[in-house]
Amino acid sequence: MTITEPGWQPAVYPCPKVCVNNCERKADCDPGGYGEDYVLKSTCPLNVCCSKYGFCGTTSLFCGNKKVDRPSCAVKKSSRFKRVVGYYESWSTDRACNRFYPEQIPRGIYSHINFAFASINPRTFELVPAAEKDIDLYKRVASLKNKDANLKVLIAVGGWTFNDPGPTATTFFDIARDEAAQKKFIGSVLKFLQTYNFDGIDLDWEYPEADDRSGRREDFANFPKFMKNLKQALKNYEVSITLPASYWYLQHFDLKNLAPHVDFFNMMTYDFHGVWDKPNTSVGPILNSHTNLTEIKDGLDLLWRNNIDHDKVTLGLAFYGRGFMASSSACLEPGCRFESGTAAQACSAEVGVLLNSEIDGLVAEQNLKPVLNKDAAVKILTWGGNNWLTYDDEETLQMKADFARSECLGGVMVWAISHDTKDAKYSLALSRVAPRLFTALADETIENGIVKEETTHLQCRWTNCDENCPGDWVRMMRKDGGARGDEFMVNGAGCDGRGSHKLCCPPNTRVPECGWYSHNNGNCDNGSSCPAGTKEIGSNHEYCHTTSPFSPISSFQAACCTTETDNMALYSQCDWSGHYSSGSWPSCDKATCGADVVAFSGDGSGDATCLGGWYRGGMEDAKKNKYCCNQPEADRKWTNCEWQGMTDWENADGGLKFCTPTCSSGLVLVAMEHAGCSGGGAKARCCKANYKTYSTRYENSEDDQFKVAISTFVQSPVCSSNIFVGNPVQKRIDSSTSDWESTVAGNGTLTRRQRGGDLASFLTETLVERMVEELFIGKPRVSTQAIWNDTVVPRFNRLSYASLYEYQMGTGYETYLMYGTTQWPRYITCNLPVLQAIISGDGDDDGGSGSCTASCAEDRGSNLQKRAARDYDWWAVDPTSSNKMYLPWEAPDYPSPSNYDTVRERYKFAEAYTYDPACANFDPITTDILANGQILQGFDNDHFFERQMFPLWGDDALVGRLAAEIGDAHHRVPYDFFTVSLQQRDASGLTIQQRMMHALGSNSNRDVMTLLVKDMNLIKEKLWSMREELVSPREMENLTYGPCPHEALVKVRNVLSVYRWHQKTKPHDRLKTITNKIRELLREAERHYERTHGGQSPYALEHFDAWFQTVLETIKDRVSDFGKQWLANLNIPPITTNARDMSIRQNLVNAYNTLPDISTKDFFPPLP
Repeated sequence: MTITEPGWQPAVYPCPKVCVNNCERKADCDPGGYGEDYVLKSTCPLNVCCSKYGFCGTTSLFCGNKKVDRPSCAVKKSSRFKRVVGYYESWSTDRACNRFYPEQIPRGIYSHINFAFASINPRTFELVPAAEKDIDLYKRVASLKNKDANLKVLIAVGGWTFNDPGPTATTFFDIARDEAAQKKFIGSVLKFLQTYNFDGIDLDWEYPEADDRSGRREDFANFPKFMKNLKQALKNYEVSITLPASYWYLQHFDLKNLAPHVDFFNMMTYDFHGVWDKPNTSVGPILNSHTNLTEIKDGLDLLWRNNIDHDKVTLGLAFYGRGFMASSSACLEPGCRFESGTAAQACSAEVGVLLNSEIDGLVAEQNLKPVLNKDAAVKILTWGGNNWLTYDDEETLQMKADFARSECLGGVMVWAISHDTKDAKYSLALSRVAPRLFTALADETIENGIVKEETTHLQCRWTNCDENCPGDWVRMMRKDGGARGDEFMVNGAGCDGRGSHKLCCPPNTRVPECGWYSHNNGNCDNGSSCPAGTKEIGSNHEYCHTTSPFSPISSFQAACCTTETDNMALYSQCDWSGHYSSGSWPSCDKATCGADVVAFSGDGSGDATCLGGWYRGGMEDAKKNKYCCNQPEADRKWTNCEWQGMTDWENADGGLKFCTPTCSSGLVLVAMEHAGCSGGGAKARCCKANYKTYSTRYENSEDDQFKVAISTFVQSPVCSSNIFVGNPVQKRIDSSTSDWESTVAGNGTLTRRQRGGDLASFLTETLVERMVEELFIGKPRVSTQAIWNDTVVPRFNRLSYASLYEYQMGTGYETYLMYGTTQWPRYITCNLPVLQAIISGDGDDDGGSGSCTASCAEDRGSNLQKRAARDYDWWAVDPTSSNKMYLPWEAPDYPSPSNYDTVRERYKFAEAYTYDPACANFDPITTDILANGQILQGFDNDHFFERQMFPLWGDDALVGRLAAEIGDAHHRVPYDFFTVSLQQRDASGLTIQQRMMHALGSNSNRDVMTLLVKDMNLIKEKLWSMREELVSPREMENLTYGPCPHEALVKVRNVLSVYRWHQKTKPHDRLKTITNKIRELLREAERHYERTHGGQSPYALEHFDAWFQTVLETIKDRVSDFGKQWLANLNIPPITTNARDMSIRQNLVNAYNTLPDISTKDFFPPLP
């Protein structure tokens, strides 16, 4: 044998006699007796094959003729999956285009929605929202359960970027290794799930132990221990984890020890290929699909090598494609070479990635024809010469779903729901190719005040082997005469010594009486003595004699329970015909069934074995015992029954399979069968317990209250609190006093001053909002619709229920999605006059697109100077010596919109901010300014951190002053910090001062800049200057007291929109990036100063942090002062006598009064 693999000296004689280990490299595994001096591990991770050269792998080069024993099931295209999981991305609402909101998720398709992602505080180990705005999205996603009773919503934690270098890179590692940290984390998880109405947690650790993902060697052993503690604490919740499909990362997961502590695995069978392949010498820049079915099979084989229960595995699918720029347009097939990823698109804004919604747009725009690659089960698109992309559509999703069926998987999973089209094309396709098992959608309407109430009656059930009762369920005691003290109902049938089944009944119900009958000192009576009024629900032959000296069949005793309680209703309708109806047991072939046969079983309810039942191959159904049920009512029967628990792995005793009588979540064990199972194992007959009752009642008390409230409110339809605040009880303005009269309580919330009438108006608004919620979000009663029409339409003739609902789902749909189910009722309530104008088209653009067209306001766009390369003059003046030095802040060139590449930087044009044309909407909106290759004029590229700010900071830093002269800092920044330390040059010849200006945005640093419509850009520049008027008083006076007071209102709205732009996710993230870079450069200059001044700190970073926070505070104060002044001035008849303008003004008053701070979270991390 010759060893030629890297790390081994070539030899021509058998090892280990003459092999020389002369370097640090060792073999991955030991192919046979070489010892620990030569190998890293004796065997390969994940039970993959060890080659004769000591390397681990899965191909024939490593495994020879060995094959993986894959699960195998017949493929029925109509069969349903227990789980259809979809991930929803919180950031999908922040995309420049093709945003996707929770309300767009179609009902009845997904069994589980995983909200991605929550974060973990790396210091306290507490589960926390990743962003404050996510809290509202939690509520919106969780509200989907109101109309889909079987839907579960889980919070996903972690994700790829969570383990990127940064504060959370080692957080999972830190928790997994420390039980004290786990207790903190688990306690916070319980609180989180309860607070936000989640049904469980999905842990996405990417990845343990992997050194390129901040992993540690001990992660392999610690992760299962962590999951065990987590699952034990979350007994009433679902727990899942994600798994990579590549051997490189999956080898670090101890699958066998993780499996008992999760409800299911989400296998990420996508992203097999991407631009990251190019530098990888093992793969290389070769065109291949990221959802290649061949590689999906290989990924799942890693699970089958480790005997993972196929029912716990969920197959990952992708609602996005990955694309490449091929090296040659003449070679556009799998296996050809690529140079890079496709250009970032307008909405996904990521090189090499296209959302399915973008792919559909591309196909339509360029009339492309996707081509099926059958082997990979993907569609291939080519365009523009050398663009090559693969993705999945309904045809290939069907192929992958059928593959999941063929390997008996428990479900499928999608990353991500939020990549879908606005009409949910791909989710609907998924529902056709992979329908979920249980769907129970709520009725949308309630007729004329008659409320139909549905009650689901859970049934008592046996747990799976070695499982405990769910946390709040009642564990049943034995009540028969043979019970010993406080003895529980347990049954070891089918468990093969691995624990036992426990009998449990649902909480808050009257429980039955149960017992074991009758043992008779081993002469068990075969279940024929279940007391009157009871039914057999289990059987066991333990300690029972055989039925005769020559019979291989043991007699059995039966577990019997009374059946008059609702939680035993389904059992009450059923009998085992072999020993009740016909009394023929063990000759079960004589048993007949005149009702529904829920189960044919050679072992009945557990150990009631029929003649012939012990045969390895089993016997015909006709010869088995029958579980006969008289189930005439559709809502009172066992449904969706199937056999579960038999694996495809054979025992060494020849042909028999490993079995455990285990039922999936939501199913109830009604029978067992041992045939074909090794040892004392058995498979389980599992059914859905479908028992529902209905009642109706006449409910008009709410309607009576609604009628009084809406009648009062329409007389003066203005709100007295901020429409952006979810809880109207807090932050309320006293409308009976000055608009601005409020006090700040000690806890930081605004409290209303108690005066006559305010409480009444608050209660009226609350009732109206509840009425609107019922009508447009909930289940609208016909009677409530009539009250709305009879009361509102005489005052606002375009706001009938039908018209408003048509607006909500039609021209106003984007606005509805923007506010969502949590805020839309408040929006309607507070904007009735505005909606009247919009729907009627009165004074609006394009027949109702909005009401903010400025017809007589001055055009100030020309006042904005071209902001190209220039110097911001600045003299550094030493306050102690009066020495000074000219140190201009040199601003580099930066791109105008016309300088952007319309292909490579396409996404930039899609994220251009402007004002919402509807005056009732105070947030700015994004628009795409590139159409048909032409760039819309009137937009500029904005530096979020204004370039004139550095000279202002320098002046303040030298004298130890904070921004806008509002206070003193603790220290002055020394003169020579500016004249010497900031002037240090890097290898490119730039000074630190120059690099600070580049950090704000330049031709070489383009991604920190944002396109703004010119008027927004001008207001924002003046706002940051801390000196200039936001809008000239002369202009505001001319508009307010002249013929255009509405335009003055528009100006006030626009200033608010500019302020709220600072809080939009993407611009705010860019400000954080800029601030962090400035601070890094200041710290670099500080280190120079400290080296040259004996370790003395110049306190430049400390001053900048304090100064910048006062800048943001000043910006807020300037906006607030502007709004207060001019909204008070606009309290004039031309506004107050116009219902639309009066409503807008009042909403602006409320919004200005509750201005939020500009968040500085993660702006000021400690620096070395």
